[in-house]
Amino acid sequence: MTIISNEHNKKQNRIVCESLREALIILMNEKNYYKISISELCNRAGVSRMAFYNNYESKDNLLKQIIYYQTYILIEKIGSPFREKTSSEWYIKMFECIKENNRYLKTIFNADFKFEYLSAINDLVLHDESISPTERYLRLMWAGGVVNTMIYWLESNMQDSVYEMAKFCYNNLSVWKEKSN
Repeated sequence: MTIISNEHNKKQNRIVCESLREALIILMNEKNYYKISISELCNRAGVSRMAFYNNYESKDNLLKQIIYYQTYILIEKIGSPFREKTSSEWYIKMFECIKENNRYLKTIFNADFKFEYLSAINDLVLHDESISPTERYLRLMWAGGVVNTMIYWLESNMQDSVYEMAKFCYNNLSVWKEKSN
């Protein structure tokens, strides 16, 4: 009985977190992030303030989770770019994933949280403590190039196709990888 109860609680908690993430994105599309109250957020999500504070310390903590969650989705779907050779297919998958999640990403960027998104990406690309200082800098250069390209692409309403973007990144960002080898 305890196992079923535990699973039920975990499922309920996932639903609460998902509802809060979705509500924050909706509200951020309607008004300035800093004018959104916890009460308003909870009302929109259909959860109690207690449920909010059981999962998050603050609205900023929730936003940070959304940013990390979007980054996690990207990496889960396409894998790490740091391999012997990052193929053009990897970049195609990356831009397809960005396009699929553009609603969340555009909202984050339009609310001026571009730096926070870049910071989340930097955390991911630098997670391996064993890489050399040179490799760390190359990874940061690559991440900055990718994130800035992604932001520009989204802000220009994805006028260039996924394939054009993938080809551009493959041809230009892969050069940094080759120089590190």
